[in-house]
Amino acid sequence: MANRPSLILPWFKNGSASDYLLRNPATDRLRLILDVAEGLKYLHTCKPAPIVHGDLKGNNILITDDGRAALSDFGLSQVIEDLVGPTGITPSNTEAGPIRWQSPEFLMDVSETSRPQLPGDVWSFGCTAYELLTGNVPYHFRLRDSTVIHDIQSGVPPPGTEENDHHRGDNGIWDLMNDCWISSPGERIQMTEVVCKLRSISSSSTNQF
Repeated sequence: MANRPSLILPWFKNGSASDYLLRNPATDRLRLILDVAEGLKYLHTCKPAPIVHGDLKGNNILITDDGRAALSDFGLSQVIEDLVGPTGITPSNTEAGPIRWQSPEFLMDVSETSRPQLPGDVWSFGCTAYELLTGNVPYHFRLRDSTVIHDIQSGVPPPGTEENDHHRGDNGIWDLMNDCWISSPGERIQMTEVVCKLRSISSSSTNQF
């Protein structure tokens, strides 16, 4: 439409990361996780204002023709409206993403005008990293969203307590995911540090990025 901002995206035949990993289980998963982290860091450090993705999950990560991860389906329309005024465009993340990837603070905020924030993106990144690493969605051991909400509000981590305790303390990707799942949003790790730690993990990993 005339005088309306537009976004043109390339077509990626490989589809989403979730589907791609099912077809290509030997893919370097840590490399994809780093790609996602770098994309989210770019959004979070944009000037003059950071961009909150608000709906980060495996199905919203696309795989390029050369096998790299690219972010998709984020609320650019809200960013445009914040910068240049109302456009009549409906934000893609008005109600944020699916429950299983959402942060505790967002689920506990009953305000009708609340919007996803940067620390919530970090929580969702941890959930997405877990999904790409293991092939399991967050809280895969729960069938009902109501039970998932109770777990999130009770401090149960996305892999579940038993699985998480089994892997924590690796000084690697599992500890980093737990840094993303700190309950207090103000104490949660930021994406600049996530990228830095992932690069360090890659340098000492036998599964090189």
